[in-house]
Amino acid sequence: MTGDNSCKSIIKNALLNKNPIFVSGMVIAPVIVLANNLNDAITLVTAFSLLTFFTLLVSSFIPKSIVYTIRIIIYTLIGALVYVPLAILLRYLMPEGVEALGIFFPLFITSSFIISRSESIFFRESKGKMLLDIVFCIIGYDAAVLLFAVIREILATGTAGGNIIGMPIVFSAFEKPFGGFILLGFIAALFRSILLLIKKIRNTNT
Repeated sequence: MTGDNSCKSIIKNALLNKNPIFVSGMVIAPVIVLANNLNDAITLVTAFSLLTFFTLLVSSFIPKSIVYTIRIIIYTLIGALVYVPLAILLRYLMPEGVEALGIFFPLFITSSFIISRSESIFFRESKGKMLLDIVFCIIGYDAAVLLFAVIREILATGTAGGNIIGMPIVFSAFEKPFGGFILLGFIAALFRSILLLIKKIRNTNT
């Protein structure tokens, strides 16, 4: 039972309570700049998910006995090794999307997400729970990016996935990075407020 509760806690934190985008605010620069619509967001989360998953998976075998500074360098080297074949593959599968990612794709190698998950989880959890944490943290990140991109596209262009939905008014400023930053901040604040409200309701009922 304790193990089940622990796994549920990992999943809940990854998706909601410590959501990488809406709560922790991790790796948001490419989201603000690139996630203007659903199609671009799909390319973004595909590149992020694959690079992050395989980098974290290999990094989990780095011994804790290695000095922290050296571990960070090793994480980066592992990320670079994963990036090369992944970039070749994605350029073949989605060339235009990867081209649009620009410098942000290789910058995922040094993202705070990889370092924080490596240092906070790998030395405290079993391999099974570690893998669970990786998968659901990535899912939490991806879901937040896709949700943000859909809302942004609707508000900025009146389309969803490129399909016109007939918005009576659009706000083209949301397509710009400053508009994306403001919108993401608003959505994140709303997300956190909902979580707090749910927590208060549960505490009241108990």
